[in-house]
Formats: sequence, C-alpha cells, structure tokens
Amino acid sequence: MKMVFKGSKSFKKMGSAFLALVLLAVLIGTALASGAETGSESAQTREAQAARDPEKVLASVEKQEIKEKDIDQILQMMGPQGAMVYDNPQGRKAILDELIAMRLFALKGEKDGLDKTPELLASVESFKIQAVARAAIEKALETVTVSDEEAQKYYDEHPDQFTEPEKFQLSHILVSDDVTSADTLKKIEADLASGASFDAVAKELSLCPSASQGGDLGFVGKGQMVPEFETAAFALKEPGEISKPVKTSYGWHIIKLVEKKPASKHEFEKVKSQILQGLDNEKKGQAYQAALAELKKTFTVTMAEPAEAAPAQETPTSEDKK
Repeated sequence: MKMVFKGSKSFKKMGSAFLALVLLAVLIGTALASGAETGSESAQTREAQAARDPEKVLASVEKQEIKEKDIDQILQMMGPQGAMVYDNPQGRKAILDELIAMRLFALKGEKDGLDKTPELLASVESFKIQAVARAAIEKALETVTVSDEEAQKYYDEHPDQFTEPEKFQLSHILVSDDVTSADTLKKIEADLASGASFDAVAKELSLCPSASQGGDLGFVGKGQMVPEFETAAFALKEPGEISKPVKTSYGWHIIKLVEKKPASKHEFEKVKSQILQGLDNEKKGQAYQAALAELKKTFTVTMAEPAEAAPAQETPTSEDKK
C-alpha cells in the first residue's frame, strides 16, 4: 500500500496542493501524448535536479512566491511518464507559466468572491479531510518494514508459489465425430505409420485452427485441457510419441508429444522483490486495520438508522378490477 500523496502541515500548503491538482488537468494529457525527446536528456536532467535549490524563488504573483519545489511537486504528481516529458528546462518553464496563470486566476476569483461560495468551501473542506487523512495513514504505516530474512522465510515456506509445474508441448490432429471419422482416423494412423510428417498430416486433415501451424498447441500444463485430452496427453512418455485416437466433446484427437518441460522452481533472487512487495502490502494492510480499530475506540462513530422500506403494494388482480 504505497501512499504517494504527501500530507500538508498547514491549510496554506494544502491550498497549493489543490492548485497543483488543477494544474495537472491542464498538463497531464499533454505530457502523456507528447512526442518530446526524453532519453538523451535523462542523465542531464537528473544532474540538473540534484543541483537545483528547492527553495529558489522562480516568480512571484503579488506576494505569493513560486519556488523550484513547487514544480518538483507537480512533476512528482504526474508520475514517471509525465515527469519524463516535463523534467527539462522547457517543460519546467511550461509548468511555471501554468502556475503563474493559476495564481492569477485565483486572485481574480478571490477578488470576485468566488472563494466564499458554498460549493468551493465544501470542495476545499473535502480536500482538506482527504489530505489530512492520507498524511495520518502515512504516519501510521511509516514504521512498517520487511527484511530480506522475512522474504527468504516466506520463500522457503511457500515453495508451490514459486514453482513452475511440468508442461508438455503438444501437437494434435482433430477429426469430427461423424460417420466418416473412423475412415479418416484409419487414414491418419496409416499415413503416420508409413513415415508421413505429423505436421503435414495435421495441415491436411485437422479441423482445429492450429492446423495451419501443423497442429502445434504450444506448451500446456495440467488443468488447461478437457480431462480426456489431458489424460491421454500426460500419459505420453517420450518426445515424438503419438497417442491412440482420443474422443472429447470436440471430436477425435490424435496427440503428439513434442517436448517435455520439467517442473522448476524460481531462484530466490529472481522473485525476492516480488516477495518483499507482497509482504510489505500485507503488513501495511494489517497495520492500517490495527490503527483503524484503535481510532474507533478513541473517537465516537454514530451510524444513522437505515430507512424502513415502504411496504410493497399489492398488484390488483383481474377480479379486483371488476
């Protein structure tokens, strides 16, 4: 449960964050659709970002200062894709211009009394509640950590989760279940016995869409096929072995084992980050629920009584209408 929204320490800062959200609506679509060059500038922009002073004032609108950190906040809210487009001199200038525009419109709105409308006040209050709640959640979860030892222990105790089951690469020839099926199956078996290529026979006689690939079904595991097909397929022992005709709801199949891929377990290092993330999510979820339970003991929560459902009206019968 990664909390990406940073809570504010004052109502003034929350107002700036609200402004940033409005600005996102202007910039984010352009950021995602832009064809601006990004790859060659990434190293340069990282160096420039490290050298920037976050407290440096870039512009002032009346007495309201816009600093480097305000632009950094917008870039963070855009996410990696948007930041990749805008975290360069031209992009940062575009964000600065929009921040200036927003401040100007905000001043005009305040002058016209728009900041006092019930709708806006309700919106600001709603945002304040959400921002403070998210900051409190972050604080409640900030001590949650997962060690490599915990990840290793989970890996050792849940081997099935990290094991790829045995898989067979199969090809088959599908024949319809009708009056001609017996003759067709005999012909297929005779052709294969005389040395005909399984691929060629499948292309000629199979009714499955896989016929164009010589009947190739790729690698399949248990539970992916109808039971009759699976039983016959997994009874084949060696690559190149061909089954007797098998009947399923689709028709008659002749199956060839092309290759066996034995069950294998993923190495710990390859799944370590996945395990760490999963355990982190689980522990944060538990910490969240524990914190919520304590808050319910601390503060009073009163639930409104559900409204009683109105009694159902009886539908008049034909006799009642007479």
